[in-house]
Amino acid sequence: MAFSFDIAKPQNIKNALLATKQKIAKSGGTFSGDERSGRFSGKGVTGVYTVGSDAIKITITNKPALYPMQAVKNAIEDYFR
Repeated sequence: MAFSFDIAKPQNIKNALLATKQKIAKSGGTFSGDERSGRFSGKGVTGVYTVGSDAIKITITNKPALYPMQAVKNAIEDYFR
């Protein structure tokens, strides 16, 4: 069951995505993409992102059943900030 949410787009999206990639890699996950779109995974959670003019749309495509949606959303938001 996929679910989506938006986060505010940082002014310097390139640097923000680089920091996100580093944070995800540091926690054992993977991240690939650019200033338009990409994918990420880690700890059983997989997702994609698309960068719009004002926001980054995050879609979680898979998560462990035991992880509440809100907990996953909060963790992903922390990575992308």
